Amino acid sequence: AVRTLRSHKLRSALTMLGVVIGTGALVAVMALIAGLNSSVAAQFQAVGTDIISVSRYPWVQMGDSEEYRDRKLITLEDAEAVGRLPSVGLMSPNIHTRRHISHEGRILRYSLVTGTTPEHETIANFAVGSGRFITEFDVERRRQSVVIGADVADELFPVRDPLEKDIRVGGKRFTVVGVLESKGSIFGESMDDLVIIPITTFEKAFGSRRSVVIDCSPAEGVPIERTIDDIRHLMRLRRGVPRGEPDDFAINTQDDLMSAYNNLTGVLYFAMTGIVALALLVGGIGVMNVMLVSVAERTREIGVRKAIGARRRDISSQFLVESI
Repeated sequence: AVRTLRSHKLRSALTMLGVVIGTGALVAVMALIAGLNSSVAAQFQAVGTDIISVSRYPWVQMGDSEEYRDRKLITLEDAEAVGRLPSVGLMSPNIHTRRHISHEGRILRYSLVTGTTPEHETIANFAVGSGRFITEFDVERRRQSVVIGADVADELFPVRDPLEKDIRVGGKRFTVVGVLESKGSIFGESMDDLVIIPITTFEKAFGSRRSVVIDCSPAEGVPIERTIDDIRHLMRLRRGVPRGEPDDFAINTQDDLMSAYNNLTGVLYFAMTGIVALALLVGGIGVMNVMLVSVAERTREIGVRKAIGARRRDISSQFLVESI
């Protein structure tokens, strides 16, 4: 069998090539899928662990967007009521806008500006690289303190220490008290192009007529499902949603993002795997065809071997070895 394969080197190599390509492609596609899933999971982890976000709009919007725009605003009073639930651990109300950020001629356009409370550091899994996060004192006194993301620090202060320097956020002057460590990006959008200010300062500078996003985490030892149920019940009562009617707010979790990602990519992964499996099948059929030709063209050899005493299984074993 080995001598036969050596005597037909090109045919043996081409036959193996079909199976090698099919197998290699299958392994590569499965590795790619596993790598993408792992990367996306890591990006979601950077958003915050066990975070529950109550907002006016869902993170993944399905259906008519007009329905979401007609919803009532979520207020700070709603956030305080959620924070008093026994099943809720930490809670931070957040208000967002986008503004230009500048310092001595350098400008970042439409960066995310978040007004929040000190608890947001833990809930959203932020890590302060230098300086500090905003404090209760900043919130109570409506101080012009700002914590900046890594991208903002790199762009506005490429060679200087940003701490205690003044920057302009939407035309308002703020003093940098902290710089966040980089969190990377999610779905191609940077999570470091942001600044964080006290929520009371945000209302004073940019207005309070905005919907609040309530970020919270379950109390210790409380399952996240129970916390979500308690929040949903409370919000429906406060917003007067009749029994049987759908929620007029959204409760978002990491599982929602992962589920949306899996739905979007599931069909693609199935198609990719199917195409590669088909290539592997074609490679296997190629081996079968070559062996059929090999048997047909070696009829004389088989006859001679049988004439001198070869048994059927001896001949079958030789071709099986060549196939393997």
